[in-house]
Amino acid sequence: MDPRDFLKKLGKDDLIQKWHQSKSNKSTILNENQKEKTIYSQEKKKKLIGLRRKLDRNRQIRYNVKQMNGNDIEMTETIKSQFNEELIKIEHEEINDFTEFYKLKGAKIPLVKNPNIDRSAWRTQILNKHKKIRMLREQINPINRCESFVKIYQPGIKQVVEKLTNEEILQLIMHHMIVLGYQKAVEAIEEETNVKYQPKYLHDSRLHSILRNSIKRSEKLWDLTLTNEVEDDQQENNNNNNNENKDQKNETSTEQNRENMIVEHLIKLGLGQEEEEDAEEYANMWEEPNTEKYILYLDDESDKKKIKAATLNKLIGVLTEESGVDSGYLHTFLLTYLSFTTSERLLTKLIQRFHVPRPKGINEDVYKQKKRKVNIRVANVIKNWVDKYLTNPDKKLLQYLREFISQDIAEGLPTVSDQLLQKIKNLEKRSGQEEIVKFIEKPPQPIVPKNIFSPELNLYDVAEEEIARQLTLLDHNIYNKIRPAELLNLAWSKAKYRHRAQNVLAFIHRFNTLSSWIATEVLKHDRVRKRATTVNYFVTIAQHLRNINNFNSLISIFSGLNSSAIHRLKFTFQECGTRILELKQNFQTEMSSEQSYKRYRQILHGANPPCVPYLGVYLTDLTFIEDGNPNKIDGLINFSKRKLVYAVIEEIQRYQSKPYSFQPVHQIQTRLEKLSFDDQSILYKKSLQYEPRKSKREDIK
Repeated sequence: MDPRDFLKKLGKDDLIQKWHQSKSNKSTILNENQKEKTIYSQEKKKKLIGLRRKLDRNRQIRYNVKQMNGNDIEMTETIKSQFNEELIKIEHEEINDFTEFYKLKGAKIPLVKNPNIDRSAWRTQILNKHKKIRMLREQINPINRCESFVKIYQPGIKQVVEKLTNEEILQLIMHHMIVLGYQKAVEAIEEETNVKYQPKYLHDSRLHSILRNSIKRSEKLWDLTLTNEVEDDQQENNNNNNNENKDQKNETSTEQNRENMIVEHLIKLGLGQEEEEDAEEYANMWEEPNTEKYILYLDDESDKKKIKAATLNKLIGVLTEESGVDSGYLHTFLLTYLSFTTSERLLTKLIQRFHVPRPKGINEDVYKQKKRKVNIRVANVIKNWVDKYLTNPDKKLLQYLREFISQDIAEGLPTVSDQLLQKIKNLEKRSGQEEIVKFIEKPPQPIVPKNIFSPELNLYDVAEEEIARQLTLLDHNIYNKIRPAELLNLAWSKAKYRHRAQNVLAFIHRFNTLSSWIATEVLKHDRVRKRATTVNYFVTIAQHLRNINNFNSLISIFSGLNSSAIHRLKFTFQECGTRILELKQNFQTEMSSEQSYKRYRQILHGANPPCVPYLGVYLTDLTFIEDGNPNKIDGLINFSKRKLVYAVIEEIQRYQSKPYSFQPVHQIQTRLEKLSFDDQSILYKKSLQYEPRKSKREDIK
């Protein structure tokens, strides 16, 4: 029985408190010295262990960094200097920690009363502490991230795993050794495995290229997936799990949630596992059989068969036929090839095609004649490719191309080789350089105000016609930079391709900025007549834009005037002149989106260049083609779809050829490039404030 219950039964409640206090005091006196000794001993031991671990960790980081410095890793001078700075900091910390360590060893009193040191995940902790080293490690050592990404995202495409036999892996390894100059090692492998080395790749190590591309692709995907939203969700999930339970099951669940989150985000970005890989692209050009399985033709009554779908090998085979190739097919292929393969793979296939194997039982003279014809066709394709379609190429690709021309093509076609090498030099010269505009006819004198050089210059001081000219020069400059690759695979609308559609995105941004700025300028004024004057100003600019065929800015202006915040201002439009309202109505009829911009297309096709078309029409056409036609038919590349894409892009390019003969005015263009505007919600609130619903004219200022 509890002593307190016994005292209660005896009626001695007043003794309970005294007994409890007495027992508590005795326990405190007895254990106080022992507790102090125990706490001191434990805290001292923990502190010593913590310092030892910290010193070991810092020493390990220094060792790893020095190892990385010693390896053949490409590091800029800036990164090297940052590494050295961080190493010096760590060494200073080590000195301080050693000092504290030895002081603590001889200390007589505990330095920390309640140490709560989390020693789990020490690598993460040390990298979080030294953020610069973490950042540099992320920059120069992405292999671990690539490996973890592959485990999370996709362990291997089924077709590739099936095709990547032991023999194929041995071929990759032997080719890598050949590149490094280990000929004897290759001979030893051949003897031991009974697998003979077959040279069929470019001069660079194919194994090295595969690993490099894998890391590059995983890095791109990793950057896209780890958005702030995903990271925040992941952090929140981790915190919740840590607060609720820290056992192993919850940790596994958290990791699974993280993987699911990344996969879901990948699918949103269009980077899911359903993306197909063409296994036939890796087959050698001359090994693929000539059967209907690899090429389909359109049902056409004409003598010349037209390709509907085929493998990459067959498409290139037709491109380099001995009898010659249709120019339309050549240009369609070279303009759209990036939608179904890469420049590196195309070059590999052309090299394979160039090296014609000799069939059994064929005469030597016949074989040489056949080989020469094919070689000439391959050289012709490379000439057109370099001349018109290879823009901003990779330096390594150009190096491979130069080696192929100077070694292989030069052997049988020396004159052609010299011409191709000269074209590559010209390509390198013009790559990245601004194109110099040459006036075809004498430009008109710019209409500038007297205060053109004043820092207080206002755009309303400039004549409407000159505003239209400068807008047109800005638009045409961006439009002229748009390249075919930016328009393939809806690059401007997909996260994984947006990096190659910079000019299309800049052109769209230009259109939206001008439209929003016009709406903002109209609603800057709280008085109806001033708003009407602003509308008149922009409609007059639109008239001049129509006269010089700048349909992009013309539609942008009316997009701003027809926005929800401006369109409802009926009293503002009533104050505009009759001529302005008629012009506005006529332009809106001409640029109407009815019947897929039928009236606008007729006007555009009848206009004499130079022109700046409305890009939105072409982007809509390309979207319909992309959504309405599959990329592959029975596993073959749908070339009919590429013909439709070519027709649209070819029209876009048609209006890039002729420049405008206007003098740029820097002061005006600078202001037109820095247009500021309000958010649509703010504009609509202003619109309701200036002209409330169901208001009358006498109620409006």
